[in-house]
Amino acid sequence: MFYKKQIVFCSLWTILLLCGLQLNAQITDSTATIYPAINENLFVNTKWKYTYTTHAESNTIIHKADDTYDYFVFFRYDYGYQTYLNGTLSGGLWRLNKEQNEIMYNFRKVEWWRIASFNEEALILEFTMNRKSSYRYHFVRVTDADAPFERSPNDLPDINVNFEEDAIVAETESYTQFLEKRGIKYNPKVWQRRKERRQRREARRIARLQKTVKGRAKLAKEEPKEMMQIELVGGGFYGGVDPVYRNMILIKTDGRVIKEYQSQLQGLQVSKHNISRETLEELITFIEEKQFFEFDQIYTCNTPACIKRLENKPRPIALRIAITKGVRRKIITIPIWDGRGKHNSLIDYPKELDAIVQAIENIATQQPQ
Repeated sequence: MFYKKQIVFCSLWTILLLCGLQLNAQITDSTATIYPAINENLFVNTKWKYTYTTHAESNTIIHKADDTYDYFVFFRYDYGYQTYLNGTLSGGLWRLNKEQNEIMYNFRKVEWWRIASFNEEALILEFTMNRKSSYRYHFVRVTDADAPFERSPNDLPDINVNFEEDAIVAETESYTQFLEKRGIKYNPKVWQRRKERRQRREARRIARLQKTVKGRAKLAKEEPKEMMQIELVGGGFYGGVDPVYRNMILIKTDGRVIKEYQSQLQGLQVSKHNISRETLEELITFIEEKQFFEFDQIYTCNTPACIKRLENKPRPIALRIAITKGVRRKIITIPIWDGRGKHNSLIDYPKELDAIVQAIENIATQQPQ
């Protein structure tokens, strides 16, 4: 009987000890939770605003953002990040450790953070202190307009593709600002009546042309053509003898080609010319044949040498290529681009991108006929 009691007693202690160890593991190491993997292509170029901090184990809120703590962070395409704290801007470099689902980002004197949650609207970063308690910092995503960061001269032009209207490009300047600059007073009712009159006149004109063969042929020529636009921005390095501040090529759907280049010594240089619709369509077809729309959105550093080059001066300027064709739009980013081709690059990207960039530059630098 005594031995039976001893066995039961020892068994109870063993069970309690195992439970204690399991509980301790949950408290000391938050990696017991399996975090979902994140898509780096969706993470880059995102802007976030800090909202509050919680104690992970108890889910207790221990700090909230207020008027005395206004914090934003911007994870850029070129693996640099910018922060804003109560009016002060600073920055550094970030990178992902996808295997451990961690991000290197110096915040609150913590260098590596676990990504506890990430989606289109929210980001939760977590760290464990002294292997005992974990803390989660909660962020909400903000738009460019709501973020306090200045626009880089090497950012892509602002365009909004409306997929419901077959990718019609909306001008960034509002209609009221357009009128105000020209000294025209905006009256919504008056302008709405004028718009309706124009629509009625256009409907009558179309109905009249549809009655004849020649009229129908004229209408066919007036049909809006598929939206096509090409943007090539960045590349090279900040610094050197003549630091480059801006390097952009924009080819619009109407065939207008704009090339802007600005450096410290040479200043801003702008060249413009037009190409035919056929030339633009041939260029887009060439880009499609190179499988541009099937490439990844970003090609990252996968070697220590590449990561070290991001940190050294002169700092690389990310190259971004954006192609719009109809309802399709794709942006591809390469953090280090010196223009010498893939065989000399620290980043492994599709060799076809060299030919695409060269074709765009050839169009932009050709002399007007």
